[in-house]
Amino acid sequence: MTAFISRALLPDSDFRSVLRANGWGVFGQSFVMLSAIPFSKIPACDWLFFSSQNAVRFFFQNVDAQQLVIPEAHWAALGVSTGRVLEEFTGRVDFVGTGEPKGTSQLFRRHCAHLKQEVGPIIFPAARRSRQSVMTLLQLDFQCTHFEIYDNQPVPNPPQRTENVLAFTSPMNADAYFSRHRLLPQQRVVAIGGTTDRMLQHLGIAEVTIAAEPNERGLAEAVLTLA
Repeated sequence: MTAFISRALLPDSDFRSVLRANGWGVFGQSFVMLSAIPFSKIPACDWLFFSSQNAVRFFFQNVDAQQLVIPEAHWAALGVSTGRVLEEFTGRVDFVGTGEPKGTSQLFRRHCAHLKQEVGPIIFPAARRSRQSVMTLLQLDFQCTHFEIYDNQPVPNPPQRTENVLAFTSPMNADAYFSRHRLLPQQRVVAIGGTTDRMLQHLGIAEVTIAAEPNERGLAEAVLTLA
């Protein structure tokens, strides 16, 4: 059996290690092109909230390159994987969500209520074409700003994949692929979370298995259920 994931596989990829341990062939390629958007100032804020590992890396690449001063702020991450990367740069993470927008926004509200102090501006460093899911859920109660730090565009001609299972890590990856290709007979599809699943449904992929946890290990375990 073979599986494909819509991201470049790093040496420590959980997706690859879990599936290879079970005898699967594993392949990875992103269908989204990323490029930095330089910034020369970070808006004043109480929180810097990151929704992806890419956002963390592009943010600190620019901070280091421009030697920018980071505001005295709290650090927040959508989920565990993003939080782990964020901590490598900051040494601490003040809030880690569930990995899903709805659960994360609910948990963040409770976290802020326990602080028993007014919460100031929240900056969301993110892609230009970010879906802004968490920010949309929070902006009725908090002052939120989308801070563009990198561009994300679909690859114009993604190659067709023939693996038994296709695992998609974002709505844009799903859209980029299925705007060009049909699902082959006997292929199955896995989504990293609800927003990606909704895009797949919109694209006509009716049968989608959603990972129990929105990370590579969760995706790999979902793939194994389809064997």
